[in-house]
Amino acid sequence: MPKTYHFIAQVSDGKYDDGESAGTVRASSEAEAKRAIAEWVRQDGARKGSKRPWTATRIELT
Repeated sequence: MPKTYHFIAQVSDGKYDDGESAGTVRASSEAEAKRAIAEWVRQDGARKGSKRPWTATRIELT
């Protein structure tokens, strides 16, 4: 059964630390939640027109 996780993710484009993203995600495990957050960060960078791909360098779940 899916559980709701609150997260804070450090975001980087590989050259600069671009700040943090925070929110919630529903997933059946912490590993699945972290994969979903990492993919969301990557897609968010692409939506915002970043020339370098964004990555989540640290993800904290609560």
